[in-house]
Amino acid sequence: MRQTLRKNRLFTGIGRSVLRTMGLALVALFSHQHVSAAPIELKVIDSVDPPWPSIGRVNVAGFRSTAMCTGTLIAPDIVLTAAHCLYNKTTRKPFPIEDLLFMAGVRRDEYSARLEPACTITAAGYEPRQKPRLREVHKDVGIILLKEPSTLPPVPVLSLDEATVLTKDTQFQSAGYRRSRRFLPTVVPACRVMGTAEDSWVTDCASEAGASGGPLLVETPNGLRVAGIMSAKIDAVRSAIVPFLEWQDLLANPSCSGDSAPATPPLRSSLDTDN
Repeated sequence: MRQTLRKNRLFTGIGRSVLRTMGLALVALFSHQHVSAAPIELKVIDSVDPPWPSIGRVNVAGFRSTAMCTGTLIAPDIVLTAAHCLYNKTTRKPFPIEDLLFMAGVRRDEYSARLEPACTITAAGYEPRQKPRLREVHKDVGIILLKEPSTLPPVPVLSLDEATVLTKDTQFQSAGYRRSRRFLPTVVPACRVMGTAEDSWVTDCASEAGASGGPLLVETPNGLRVAGIMSAKIDAVRSAIVPFLEWQDLLANPSCSGDSAPATPPLRSSLDTDN
């Protein structure tokens, strides 16, 4: 299936020579190369209209923890995020399922849903590392399967038919719970894909800690769709995105192994805490 999908490459308006040049320029993608940073337009979202109630925080060990990422409810029982958000960075082992919690639609001391996980699944071949490698970014995707379906409206994933409208000039919205704004989602409202490298998208969607796993949203005739997942901040300007073509196998009939999910002990405190 992947070979078939890759024949339907996006951004047909970008010539092969441009992509080849971009790929060569990104050989040192994760180096500390200086890039001139233009002022970043960052919009704070205080709306409770869709899709914002279904985008939330992937919390580790309760709401008081500083360990957090962003996730998106893409189906009633599936939260999409970055794979590295599901692993302990020091031990490189998965977080215990009882230490994970998805708080949808966090708004200061309120939220739209508190959703408990049954299990997590990451892309085949994903290996957690303290520092990302360019050739492995396209595997940095994971899902949280929930114990109970949510009644919140999911944010659909971009389909192949919808992707035909994308061009090199398509504008995206990069959403996330950045550490500088932990209790309100923020959006870079107009960013673009600069090129591709090692099956990942390189964008000018600025990022920071906490925004990992957040959705790259695109407007289609059918509404907003999730076109990518924030994986890594490259520098003050650029970020690496896992494009939707790389998740197809992961989203094909996912299920927790075994007849039933293990019992989850009571989770730690929720949003009833001081900011």
